[in-house]
Amino acid sequence: MNALTDLVSKQVLLVVAPHAARNAMLELAAVLALRGPLRVLDGGNQFNAYEVARAVRRRTADVPAVLGRIQLSRAFTCYQMAALLQAAPPEPVATVVLDLLATFYDENVPREERRRLLQGCTRDLRRLSRLAPVVVAARPPAAPPGLGALMGQPARAERALLLDILRDGADRVWELEPSVDPPAPPRLF
Repeated sequence: MNALTDLVSKQVLLVVAPHAARNAMLELAAVLALRGPLRVLDGGNQFNAYEVARAVRRRTADVPAVLGRIQLSRAFTCYQMAALLQAAPPEPVATVVLDLLATFYDENVPREERRRLLQGCTRDLRRLSRLAPVVVAARPPAAPPGLGALMGQPARAERALLLDILRDGADRVWELEPSVDPPAPPRLF
């Protein structure tokens, strides 16, 4: 967590990780809210106020005041995410975007439309980063377990292209590898 907090500055930082680094991003939201106002845009329905409150409580007793600094907006479509970013005023308020690509992985929206909207989002992220840090989390394009056979190669390639557009719009990219648990020892009984 300290490494992520240290990377935050007036730039667009992209964190690519399984589950869009949900736990680390909620912890980061708590730390940034301790410092001042925070804008959270949630694209993957990942914001859990109870987890953020627990993280804040580990650092201060004034939980209500810190949580009151967080402005939360949720997007359920790529159109909503684009509108939220476009409407966000440029001000010295840190911005955390949770699972941004979740809304862009919707194959019901035409491919070119998703690309166009995402390119607009990257411009808006840059605009917001001129006055305050912007941290964006995204899941890698690999299919979730159990869906590998259902999601074909073209869908994976499209998701990889969307992630590349997001990478190109970021100042820094931090990629986390999935944790691999060591195999359990064989049971004798």
